[in-house]
Amino acid sequence: MTTKVPDKVSLEIKRVIKAPRDRIYAAWTDPVQLREWFGPENVQTRNIVAEARVGGKFCWDLTNSEGEEMTMRGEYRELQPDRKIVFTWRWEDDEDWKQRDSVVTVELSDCDGGTEVRLTHEQLPSEESRDRHTEGWKSALNKLERFCRD
Repeated sequence: MTTKVPDKVSLEIKRVIKAPRDRIYAAWTDPVQLREWFGPENVQTRNIVAEARVGGKFCWDLTNSEGEEMTMRGEYRELQPDRKIVFTWRWEDDEDWKQRDSVVTVELSDCDGGTEVRLTHEQLPSEESRDRHTEGWKSALNKLERFCRD
């Protein structure tokens, strides 16, 4: 018998955005649109690469609120147009992330008033990292919501 222990190093956020699924999917997969909204409020995107195809690169160069330059790299694993996006996520130059890829899944479904965005981020290196990413994703989704309204 095995007991499944809850995964303490993953997060899930659900948000309803008043925009159609195709609009939100495009915002996640088009590098020009990603540059406009991706990342938390207090972060400056220097460059973003989004080769939206299975096996394509996802790379985000940013400057955080303390002025530190950081890079996140990933790879697209699954793309279902207007429904689902899955990509890996790894911070460069961070000991906690050595040899560790986490996985981000964005699922889009119709609901009253728009689209439900269900974001999960799994296999994070620690509970502290999970908590920081939770705040970052909430802030990024706020920006996505505003971007899709404009």
